Amino acid sequence: MLLYLHVGLYMLIFCSVSTSLPSPYDVKMVAVDLNYTLWWAWRGTHLNHPVNFTADYALWRDDGSYKLVCKGSGQLWCDFTNKLNFRGTYQIRVRAEDKNLHSNWTYLRFTPDEDVLLGPPSRVDIRVHRDIIILIISESIMSSKMVLKYHVLYWEQLKPEQKMLKVFENCHASLTALKLWTEYCVQVSLYSQDYNTGSNFTSPQCVSTTGQYLAWQIGLAVLCGILVLVVLAAMMFLRFRRKVGEYKPPDSILGLPFDHPPLLEAQEMSCEVACVTAPSPHLVPDTTAELQSGCSQWSGGSEQDSGIGSGEESC
Repeated sequence: MLLYLHVGLYMLIFCSVSTSLPSPYDVKMVAVDLNYTLWWAWRGTHLNHPVNFTADYALWRDDGSYKLVCKGSGQLWCDFTNKLNFRGTYQIRVRAEDKNLHSNWTYLRFTPDEDVLLGPPSRVDIRVHRDIIILIISESIMSSKMVLKYHVLYWEQLKPEQKMLKVFENCHASLTALKLWTEYCVQVSLYSQDYNTGSNFTSPQCVSTTGQYLAWQIGLAVLCGILVLVVLAAMMFLRFRRKVGEYKPPDSILGLPFDHPPLLEAQEMSCEVACVTAPSPHLVPDTTAELQSGCSQWSGGSEQDSGIGSGEESC
């Protein structure tokens, strides 16, 4: 009897030590399309060394046949992609482990076709033909699991408050009757009416519509081109005239400055006629010097000979 008491006491101590680790909490399955990732949090910062985690799953209400997915992982997540059937219901569990210690299991029920989120289209190609925008949307992997519809949100770039929505059942969608020469922005999302779930919209993509030129538009363009050519020709002509008017011949022409007056217009020196009377024999000698000193008087203030007339005249 005493032996059984000691064995029971040792088992109680071992079980209490084995469950001394805190359990993972905030366990959730992030399911986007067919990608399933189990995430959790854990309070174990008081330990001096990291712990590992084990995660497995079983069909709902079938606790005896758990299938291991992650064993001894040091991460706070475990990838369940390609492990679960889209139309099944599963019980997921995870616990912390440290050598001979482990925590209690934390359980989560997960049904993919009810809990899954749709991812947006991975690619949207846009083509433009005049007033038509053609969208080529990449096919989702979920199209094999559910019936999908494509929600197309579009608007004029300058009028973002006036958004319009169209629903298409095919991955090739066309937006028609748009304004010519106008820039439009487009976003696309997926939606399943059967499962009442949808994806986020893709990032906006903007493109401009084109159109056919009318006769008056062509004529206006030609007229504007002619007008521009005329204005350019007039400007070049005026510039050329201005340069010609400013031209000055060099001073070396004919060896004279350009502004030098002609020789015929040079001012001639003038003189006044002076009458010289021969002295009479009876005059005194002193009067001869006086008459010679007053014989002639030049005017004009210049003593240079012009070379045209004689330098001295007498009467």
